[in-house]
Amino acid sequence: MKSLLGLLAAACLAVAPAHGPAAAQASPGAAAPTASALPAPTTTHHYIANIGRPRTLKRLGFTVLDTGDSQAEIRTLPKGTQALVWLGQGCPTRITPTFRRQVSRLAASPRVFGYYLSDEPDVVGCPNGPAALATRARYIRRVTHHTQKSFVVMSDSSSYHAYRPAVTQVSMVGIDPYPCSTAHPRCAFGKIKEKVTAALRAGIPLGSIVPVYQAFGQENTSDHYYNLPSGHQLRTMLDRWATLVPHPKMDYSYGWGHQDSANPTLRDSSALKKVLRAYFAG
Repeated sequence: MKSLLGLLAAACLAVAPAHGPAAAQASPGAAAPTASALPAPTTTHHYIANIGRPRTLKRLGFTVLDTGDSQAEIRTLPKGTQALVWLGQGCPTRITPTFRRQVSRLAASPRVFGYYLSDEPDVVGCPNGPAALATRARYIRRVTHHTQKSFVVMSDSSSYHAYRPAVTQVSMVGIDPYPCSTAHPRCAFGKIKEKVTAALRAGIPLGSIVPVYQAFGQENTSDHYYNLPSGHQLRTMLDRWATLVPHPKMDYSYGWGHQDSANPTLRDSSALKKVLRAYFAG
C-alpha cells in the first residue's frame, strides 16, 4: 500500500507510519451489480490502519488496531481490542537485535494480536526479502509460542510465489485488489477473484489470506486514480471476499487517516462507516 509514493523506508521503523495504497495498475474485470444484503462476517478480527481515536474505531466494530511498539500506547487501547504492531519494512532484512528486543518485550502481552512486518515487497526489487522475512517470522513464532501472528501485504501477483508462507513463514498474507478507480468508475470487482486465484496458484494457502477492503480514494490528492467506493460498492466487495475467503484469520480495511496518497478515507464517509458497522455486528 505504501509503494505509490515510496512511503516506506527500507529500514525497520519503531513507530507506526501511515500505510498507503499500491501503485495504480490497470486490471480487467467487468463491474458487477451491487450486493443487496450484507454477508455474514467471516472473522472477529477486523483491522484498520492509520488510526485516529481508538474508541471511535471500536464503536465501528474494529477489534485490531494499528500501533507502534510502545507498551504505553498498546495499554491505552480500548478493552476488547488488540494491537497489530507496525515493525514493517519495504524490503525485509534479516532479524536484528533491535527487532528481537521489540518482540520479546511484547511477546507475553494478550493485547498484541501480531506484527505487521512488510508492506508490498516485490521480488524484483527485493529478491532476498523472502528469506530475510522468514528469520523475523520464525522468531515471532518461537518467542510468542505461536500466540501472536506475523503479517505481510502483497500487491504484485508476480511476487506471490516468492513470498508465499512456505518460504517467508508468515502467518497471514494480505491481498489488496482495489477495484474502484477512474479506470473503473463502477468498480472492477473481478480483480478480487483474479488476485485470490493468483495467490492460491502461487502457493499462498487459503487460510493465510487476509482480505483487504478498499475504503479510500484519491479524489483529494494530486495522483487521483483510486475512487472512494460508495456504500453499495463496498457491500459488493464484502460479498465477493466472503465467498472467496470464507474464514480468514483477520480482515483489513484500508484506511482511516489521510495520507498524501489516500484522501478521502473511511473517516470521511458515513455510508462506508454504516456498511462496516453493520457487517462487523453480523
